[in-house]
Amino acid sequence: MNKNSQARLIEIIEKVASREAKKLSELKSTYNDMKRDDFLWHYLLQSFSTMGNSRGWYGLIGNKENYNELKLEVLQSIHGASERLEHIEDICAKAKIRMPKRKAAFIEGCYKKIVELGGLFSAKEALFSKEGRNAKIKFLKGFPGIGDKYARNIMMDVYHEDFRYSIAIDDRIKKILNSWNYEIRNYDEAEQFLLEIAERAKLNGWELDRLMYNFKDEFIVN
Repeated sequence: MNKNSQARLIEIIEKVASREAKKLSELKSTYNDMKRDDFLWHYLLQSFSTMGNSRGWYGLIGNKENYNELKLEVLQSIHGASERLEHIEDICAKAKIRMPKRKAAFIEGCYKKIVELGGLFSAKEALFSKEGRNAKIKFLKGFPGIGDKYARNIMMDVYHEDFRYSIAIDDRIKKILNSWNYEIRNYDEAEQFLLEIAERAKLNGWELDRLMYNFKDEFIVN
């Protein structure tokens, strides 16, 4: 992306950021979710519900009946891995999330890892005991189905201080960058580019990420 295009993009960012300051403030209020004992499990489920299509959130997280069926204590009450996996698959299909069978396998794998770590509270403590952003990303990528994007997004969703200079590059952000003829060669390089753009627009990475996610169409050029 040339300098003129960068300057134009920054102008758009500054305009949207000024207009949506209240929205950004509201999104930062999820910081309190870190107090939840089930913080990690909840945000893993949320990740799988939105992975590929954010509409899945309404069928799993937003639907309390479905959500309650995937609580850790419910899964622990099901004896037998095959029976538990079948239950998870049924709920994922009922919730109409994308690729329910694949997501069910991820959830089952994450369930096993949470149990290995000693349960909800111990798993949360293990995550928060990791020093710095990179160590937390590495820990989260140890969960089945969690890659670069969601290892960042889980912590960004609660405005964690280690992740305020991060970008969770998803399909929406890729579409924005593609429209500006920015070629994404690798995740880290694209993230660093956007962090530099955010700094020039007097924002942190988290703020730019949330603006691009929530107001994608305003950042796309033809």
